[in-house]
Amino acid sequence: MILGVLVLVCVIGLPLYCIIDAATRSSDDFRAVDSNKTLWVVLPFVFGIIAAIAYLVAVRPKFKIPRQ
Repeated sequence: MILGVLVLVCVIGLPLYCIIDAATRSSDDFRAVDSNKTLWVVLPFVFGIIAAIAYLVAVRPKFKIPRQ
């Protein structure tokens, strides 16, 4: 039961977190790290946890300016 809840939180929560994080950043932030805002808002929605992990590992650490 607990494992099922944990898996559900990861499968739904992590992509949702990435979508919100990407959506609240400006397009200029994404341009500064040679990426695309629209891409990172849509990919976690379509591909779920795989795209969310890719965003967290490859794109998010490049942002130097915290969200305002």
